[in-house]
Amino acid sequence: MSNERLTELLAELNRELAESGELDAETRELLEELDADIERLTGGGDATPLDRAQQLESRFAAEYPVAERIVRELADVLAKMGI
Repeated sequence: MSNERLTELLAELNRELAESGELDAETRELLEELDADIERLTGGGDATPLDRAQQLESRFAAEYPVAERIVRELADVLAKMGI
């Protein structure tokens, strides 16, 4: 998978969430950290981009099913890239 696909998925996720309404502050922060991590494409620090994607996936499961699918795909791409 390419970095382009990650960028596309993040854009799709942000569009979906913008249409869905407000997120709580903690979820918004986690999403912003994931975005920054992917932009840097680093796995350092306390949490990796894959960890954050998986956390978001579980948060979105009930309330944002389309966002959950996008984050699940994003996590799959990250895992395949070894990030």
